[in-house]
Amino acid sequence: MAAPSLRRRLLAVLLGVTALTWIAVTAIGYFEARHEAEELLDAHLAQSAGLLVAQAGEDLHELELEHAPAFQRYARRTAFQIWERGERLRLHSASAPNVRLSAADEGFSEAVHDGERWRVFSTWDADRKVLVQVAERREAREEIVQSLGKALLWPLLAGLPVLGVALWFGIGRGLRPLRELRQQLAQRGPDDLAALHAGTAPQEVQPLVAELNRLFARITETLERERRLTSDAAHELRTPLAVLSTQAQLARSASSDAVRNEALDGIVAGAERAARLADQMLTLARIESGQMGGTRGEVDLREVARDALAEVAPGALAKNIDVELEDGGAVRVHGYGGLLAVLARNLVDNAVRYTPPGGQVRVAVRGERHAARLEVMDNGPGVPAEEMARLGERFHRLAVSGEQGSGLGLSIVKRIAELHGASVRFSPGPGGTGLAAVVEFLFV
Repeated sequence: MAAPSLRRRLLAVLLGVTALTWIAVTAIGYFEARHEAEELLDAHLAQSAGLLVAQAGEDLHELELEHAPAFQRYARRTAFQIWERGERLRLHSASAPNVRLSAADEGFSEAVHDGERWRVFSTWDADRKVLVQVAERREAREEIVQSLGKALLWPLLAGLPVLGVALWFGIGRGLRPLRELRQQLAQRGPDDLAALHAGTAPQEVQPLVAELNRLFARITETLERERRLTSDAAHELRTPLAVLSTQAQLARSASSDAVRNEALDGIVAGAERAARLADQMLTLARIESGQMGGTRGEVDLREVARDALAEVAPGALAKNIDVELEDGGAVRVHGYGGLLAVLARNLVDNAVRYTPPGGQVRVAVRGERHAARLEVMDNGPGVPAEEMARLGERFHRLAVSGEQGSGLGLSIVKRIAELHGASVRFSPGPGGTGLAAVVEFLFV
């Protein structure tokens, strides 16, 4: 099914509205003209009757019954009679019958003679001796009114096609900015996401161009993130893959079980690191592509934090690290439950990984009037002041940490916080030791 044409639709609407308006105006004009014509013709009848009364009053006794001659071709459309005391016909036109045109003695009336309708005006002289009746065929009046109607209708019939052609070209000229916009898009390559030039586009098209440019900017940003992620991922995967290859060669060439077992342990550790890196990269890719992991709704931050602690508990137990969630009631925020679970798990996992054996990790969830906060604190080695600002950068790892992380955990935390309109702050832990990470959700 072909798409509807905006040009044709506009033409149909404009022509339809114009035609209806024109027809309404023509109809009003027709009825007004008909009324005015009736009044004008009635006035002409009354004036003619008055003239006949004035001329026949003095010479009535000299008149014998006679027919007034018809001097022109329209004479048969009008008629008059002069009656003495309304009983004796003294003079009449050739088109008038020998009987009274109307039984009425005064004013206007309607009459029918020989199957034809007449408009009659009757009047007396001052002494009521002379009755004059002047009449006009209704057919003649209808012809005049029809002529008026045709005169009003012909401009409409002739003007609409001309107006339609003018509107067709006018609408085409008005839609030219859209055609120019289409040409700009058609001439572009698949990787050309530069802003469109609005040029002299009208105000109605400017918002469309602005929205397209904003869309191009978002697509450019997304593609750039994907290219950067792909490039960084390829670079980061080299290290664990190289370690796996080296450890596998050592295991194959090992001369003793101890050396072979040590190499196999290295392979396992390298595989775990590669798997963790791949898992974090997939999580970040899903977030960047808009896969929010469910619908947005009310989420209890305390429940999210409790689940995160349960997940990292085995690793904390293996390092003899004490993990604790401060007591308190439910603190609800509006967000994506799946993403907030990833955020809390990454923060707690990061704290456990960088806290030495025997250390402590404290998690607190606080609700205030205008905000909710998730706090994760540890008493590990902390972060140097010069490195604090770089926390959350992709694939950035502390050179002095000694841990083999993916460098993506805190980056994912910051990205999820951005999607929820939250902020992430890093600072030294209580007493200046360790690291404190605070995610603050503002209530709107």
